[in-house]
Amino acid sequence: MTRGWQRTLLATAFLGCLAAAVACSSSVSPAPTPVGSRNTASATAVRRTATDAPTWTPEPVTPTATPTPTATPTPIVYSIQAGDTLLAIAARYNVSASDIQEANGITDPTRLQIGQQIVIPAPSSGGIPNTPTPTPMPVHVVTFSQNRTAANDVIVMGELANDSDRPVEEVTVLIELRDQSGGIVASTETAALRDVVEQGGRAPFGFVFTAPGAYKEVNCRVVRAVPSAPERAVHHDLRVTEVSGRAANDRTFVVLGKVRNDGTVTATEIYVVATLYGKDGTVIGVRREPMSKDLEPDQYLPFQMSLVPIAWPVENYAVFVEGRQAAVTPTPETSQTPG
Repeated sequence: MTRGWQRTLLATAFLGCLAAAVACSSSVSPAPTPVGSRNTASATAVRRTATDAPTWTPEPVTPTATPTPTATPTPIVYSIQAGDTLLAIAARYNVSASDIQEANGITDPTRLQIGQQIVIPAPSSGGIPNTPTPTPMPVHVVTFSQNRTAANDVIVMGELANDSDRPVEEVTVLIELRDQSGGIVASTETAALRDVVEQGGRAPFGFVFTAPGAYKEVNCRVVRAVPSAPERAVHHDLRVTEVSGRAANDRTFVVLGKVRNDGTVTATEIYVVATLYGKDGTVIGVRREPMSKDLEPDQYLPFQMSLVPIAWPVENYAVFVEGRQAAVTPTPETSQTPG
């Protein structure tokens, strides 16, 4: 399922607009406007030849080896640093991002805080594979834009597409700033802002590089995407309604609407993602916002999101909603005593 997902996928909060296999790489020149773009036991048989008067001879007894107790690994407590993402931390300690989420009760990886302490669980047997994805998934970056701020930070945001025949998750994008000779000035891996990208769907991504050096071009490409696991229990009956968007002032664009549960199961861990597009179709603003509570069937929750685009005007926008099915608690059977 860094996701990353500035300084961390805290990029989401800072921007007010932020939060496989290699399939695509695009480049742009730095400018203040957006651009396109994881013992075989062997048995030996002993043959013995019978004699007329066999004499019993004690056979040597091989002592049974006493197993050496294996110490239980002590979990590591890690403090979130600037620039950290959950996926990057998971790769560093050879564990899965989902294991870290489960161990720490993290529902939204994009809202990690600098200084926050998390427990790194012991890696499973064999750890996780070092290669991003055994089989390349047709997921690729379709467009991105970049902008250097007055504070000399560099904002990069874009959108990727899932052209595979199934939903994918743990989508990770590598963003590189390169100099004139092709050397890397700064780079990071960051998670898509949607946990699951459906077949034929799209998802935004974004990151803020803190005051990097001079660079000539930006490269973005997908480096990880895996088929979505059925146990994720995605809620498929959530939809957004009554959506509208407007410029609140000369810096902020507001998107508001309602999330409705059209299913029969309670939805939990709900979040809304908004993407703003410029006149050339490039991404100029992104934001991911968790909902404050679960959503019962046939009910709705209002939302309002403020985004700060890196360019004006905002020509179009898209809103996605995602959540999980809440676990159903079995109703205990009532035993009745015959009268």
